[in-house]
Amino acid sequence: MEIDITKKSEELKAYVSQFETTMFLGDISSLMQFIRFDNPINSLNGLTSPQRQLLYLAGLNITSEVKNREELKAQYSNEDFEHMKSILIDIENGYNQFFFPKPDDVIDENWEKKRTIAMPTFLSYFNQGLLNFEEQTIERITEYFTPFNNEIQKHFGLEVLDFIEIYNFIDGIPNNFLKDNINPKEGQQTWEEFCKEMQQKGLMPWEWQEHLPEHFTNLFNWMYDKGRMFRFSKQAIADRFGKEKADSFLNVFTCERKKDDFLYYTEVNPIHNKPIFKISEDEYQAVDMHQTIQAVYNTLVNFCVSQKKIDEKFYAVRGKKLEEKIERVFQRFFKNKSFVHKSFYTQDKHEQDLLFIYEGLALIVEAKASKRDEPRRDPDKAYPLILSNFEETIQKGYDQTYRVKSKFIDNEVLNIYSDQELKNHVIDIRTKNYPKIFSIVVTLERFGQIQSDLDSLLEIYEDDNFPWSVCIDDLESFLLVLEKLGRKKNDFIKFLDMREQLHGRLITSDELEVCGAFLSNKITREQLKDENITFALTPDLTEIFDVIYRKEGLGFDNEKNIELKKSGKCLPIGGY
Repeated sequence: MEIDITKKSEELKAYVSQFETTMFLGDISSLMQFIRFDNPINSLNGLTSPQRQLLYLAGLNITSEVKNREELKAQYSNEDFEHMKSILIDIENGYNQFFFPKPDDVIDENWEKKRTIAMPTFLSYFNQGLLNFEEQTIERITEYFTPFNNEIQKHFGLEVLDFIEIYNFIDGIPNNFLKDNINPKEGQQTWEEFCKEMQQKGLMPWEWQEHLPEHFTNLFNWMYDKGRMFRFSKQAIADRFGKEKADSFLNVFTCERKKDDFLYYTEVNPIHNKPIFKISEDEYQAVDMHQTIQAVYNTLVNFCVSQKKIDEKFYAVRGKKLEEKIERVFQRFFKNKSFVHKSFYTQDKHEQDLLFIYEGLALIVEAKASKRDEPRRDPDKAYPLILSNFEETIQKGYDQTYRVKSKFIDNEVLNIYSDQELKNHVIDIRTKNYPKIFSIVVTLERFGQIQSDLDSLLEIYEDDNFPWSVCIDDLESFLLVLEKLGRKKNDFIKFLDMREQLHGRLITSDELEVCGAFLSNKITREQLKDENITFALTPDLTEIFDVIYRKEGLGFDNEKNIELKKSGKCLPIGGY
């Protein structure tokens, strides 16, 4: 039976409208701390994209009409949430139906190809939550926008550093709340001790509340109202950063409960851009910490690209910073022992991005900062746009790497110059000395399934293998974990060899699932030899990255809360 997405969305919005917003958002924020795909809690079972789906519920709630505040329910019951969840699942199935055959469809090879490409691209675009780490987003903000600090300060009343520092202040509120109100302290009475004392005094359980120590009162109040740990006052920000900056930041990223036309899962969710809820003139509540720093990034991107005086310069800075980041992450992994040629020209007068030479290994790398467009839900209209995005980034990047790789394949000498006129000769590389050669296309954004399995769209040369195409954040995370685990160059080569063989039989929209499968030996050489095996990967394979990040840190520059993480007292706010 065909699912009417509009009716289902309206039904869900009407249902969530009955709940008081601060408590509702607090419960949503709390649930997001338990997003774990290897062992999800019962409440999240059945949700394929819990982060995005929970934020969708939040967005529907804050844009729903309030007719009588006194009639709003303080909390939803288990039955209420199961009902909301069932509608979410129906809506997801409704979107899936866009890609199913219709009565008048001619099902041929062309029909199948369009849907094979469009469906996973559409679903991964709208279903994937934030897959990077907050330090990576903060670094982007610092590097991409600092050159435009004057323009940003003039428009927002905040400098780039102000955005980051205010975010860090808000981001610290939940753990400060736990430290001050919830975490056990030396000398505090335990629950067992309190119960024993009440029994000795002959008091019945219903009489205990008036004797509760403050730390248990705090605990029970928090369990009832989980939004307490995400709440803060404007005055607290003003005391730290000044009233003008507090007003400016909150004006940009604050939402209120107000009737709005927001309805569909695939629309721009107001929570994504304004993830802080205004309770009153002085009291605010963050919905999702990770989304808050992402909202800062998105807001500054949108500002820069909308300004004709700086948009072209912004794109140039972004591309340059991407290349610099690629160089840094590889050089760190190679302990600064590789030779790097960047922005160079070959004897054919082709400009190339990066070439890493290291102990018989050659990595030919192209950086692509092009934006991924939002896919359409009509497969026939979606496919041309997806193909255009792919050709502009991954196909073009691969073609550029092949111009250099072909020299290695043919054992030609590679002449490197610093200028297109070939007047400034740098070095001649004897390619026969490098038996291990790989092409890598590093993108700024993720492209989902079509990037993970290049066989569906990429046209490669007959004498070549598939390149590795990876988002810069995933590349960095993978190399940092390799370093943490003591893996070396040869382990990376094994991964790249494996990666070449997976194309054409891989199902995943998340490259870190592939990296996690390699690190945990979930893909064996014997399996790779069997061409009949298709590798359908699962989100739990990325858990190795989250565990290391939460317990000891991945090793990012300026990584946050290292001591707190190692203490075991840090709550991973945001569900990452």
